[in-house]
Order: sequence, then C-alpha cells, then structure tokens
Amino acid sequence: MTFLLPKNITRWLIYLVGITLTIYILLRVSAYLHNPGATFTGSTFSYSGYDIRYECKGSGEPVVFFETGFGSDSEATWSGITSELPDTFTSCFYDRLGYGGSDDVPTNFTTIDKALLQESLIRHIAGDRPVILVAHSYGGIISRRSVSRNTLNIHSVIFLDSAHENQHGILQGKLEPIPSSVEMHAYANAIFGLSDIRNMFINFDSALSERLAYYYGSIKWAHVLSTYTNEEGFFTPLEALNYDFDDLKLVVIAHDDQAYINNKRFYEAGPQWSQMQQSIAALSDNSELIVAEGATHNVPADRPDLVIQYIMSSVNLAKQE
Repeated sequence: MTFLLPKNITRWLIYLVGITLTIYILLRVSAYLHNPGATFTGSTFSYSGYDIRYECKGSGEPVVFFETGFGSDSEATWSGITSELPDTFTSCFYDRLGYGGSDDVPTNFTTIDKALLQESLIRHIAGDRPVILVAHSYGGIISRRSVSRNTLNIHSVIFLDSAHENQHGILQGKLEPIPSSVEMHAYANAIFGLSDIRNMFINFDSALSERLAYYYGSIKWAHVLSTYTNEEGFFTPLEALNYDFDDLKLVVIAHDDQAYINNKRFYEAGPQWSQMQQSIAALSDNSELIVAEGATHNVPADRPDLVIQYIMSSVNLAKQE
C-alpha cells in the first residue's frame, strides 16, 4: 500500500524547502562577502614549491626559534612572548603548512616532512649561528626529529609540556587520538560554510580572534586534521627511535597536575604524563625537568614569565660560550 501526502501538504513542504534553501544561499553569499580575509606581516620562505610565512625580531645570535603545538596558531602562541624579548638576539616563529599565512598542507604531509621543513627554515634563518629551539606540545615531536638528524647548530632545546611519540599507547583509554569524525565535521563545516555564517553575528574582541574563528572553519584546518588522522596518532615507543642527545642542554617544562584538579580526565592522566616528560628529559645527560606551577598544557599562555626566564637563561649561556 502506497502512502501519499495530500497535495496541499506536499506543496507546503516544497515551499518550505525552497524558502530554507533560499535563506541558506543568501546567508552563504553574505558570509562570503563579510569574510574580512587575513593579512600577514613577516617574510616568506620557499620550501618544495610551498610558501612558508615566518616572523623574526632582533638581530645577531643566538637564534631563538619557536615551534607551535598541533592546532595552535603561531602568532597567538608566541607573539606575546617574543614581544617581551630584547632585540639583542634573533627570535623567530613561523606558520607550518596549513596554518596562518603559509600555504595549504598536503594531507599526506607527515611529521617527518614537517621536521624537514623546520630544519630547512632554521638553516635559512640561522645559518651557522647557534639555535635555541623552543617547542610546545606536538612541536616537541617535530623538533626531536630535527635535533636527532644533527645537521643544525643546536645550542639548547626547551620543551613546553611536549607531546610524546607514544602518548596514545601509554594513555590508552585516557587520551585517545582525534577521531575521524572530527575531521569529517571540519570538512562539512568548511564546505557548507556553517562557521562563516555564524561568524557574521559575532562581535570579535580582536582581529586575531576573528581571523582564528574563520580559520577553524576553513578547508585548510580540515586538511591539517587529515595530516593527523592519516598518521593514525602517536604509538611509537620512544626507545624505538634511538634518540640520543648526548649532553645537549635540554629543559623540559611540564604542566602542573593541580591545574587540572577539576578536570577528571586530564587529572587522572597526570602521573603517566609526568612519566612521559621524564622520559623526554632522559634523552640528554644535561637536562632539567621543571613543573610550571599553575599552568595547564598551554604553558606559553599560562606561564609566559617562566618561558621567558628559561629562554633568557639559555641565551645568556649561549652568548658566554
């Protein structure tokens, strides 16, 4: 038996769909016209046919080079810190492919590829000058790849609550990899412009927050997520990588477990995260492990004073040598 809607109901459903589609198209066009776009300062470095944006201040040596965490914006992460650093040495941060003012990222661009890019950019900026490498979260994984190749004049490394190569294996059930559903949602959001439509009705408190709101609704961000899901997370035992940094000056700054006292998921993962930070510190015979009191995983934002303190200590040491 076939069930048919009355003609008047069918007609109204067609009207409703047509009106909804018309409203969506109008909103989509308005959002496209409303999008302010983004302008970036700094310099451009060409790598394998891609343009990489970077910013430096100061001059001379050493060169302090900043590597950003996964999903974080380099300007938002480092500009507050670099603005407090003197110009008596060089300090630089950059946008990885897929971020900020750099070109889009191929979805098959791996952590090794990112390390090779980082290495090339550091060599372009620093030449033979000594480098202090400061890396947050996933940036630590990238940076260890670069340091292990031993082709740069790395004076010292500062890891800020670094991600761990085997973090999802160690924290199974507590800190799972980003699911593919998040990636698919990002693509759907970008294709249908849902965030762009929403952004029209938001009064942003700064140009940076507006830029980031549009970025996290873009295809570029969806492609960044694809680079993660295509690598299937981090499940490599650290010892399998055969890292040995000898007596390289290494500072490991970890978050404060008490900062997550009201977040059961992260608080329960604290002891194992601390063990991972200890294993990273153990890569060098000349390492120091510090807990950033009051800081969450976002150490650069929560304790910029501590980050600056250890940068300046490393800079002064490099200048004396």
